[in-house]
Amino acid sequence: MTKDPKKLLLTLMIIAIFIALVAFAVGIFALSLKEYIIAAAMFIVAGWQVVNFFKWKKLL
Repeated sequence: MTKDPKKLLLTLMIIAIFIALVAFAVGIFALSLKEYIIAAAMFIVAGWQVVNFFKWKKLL
């Protein structure tokens, strides 16, 4: 890992956005298969990652 806090936050922000996009895609796919519990969980994960992104963006 990097020792520069700003570089670390930038890396975490990129990872958070990637996780949010993947979770959103899985949520859409789960809805198409009528797996509503999985879809709800994936949308919660995506939302939480967006919250993390904005929290870390504020620290930069």
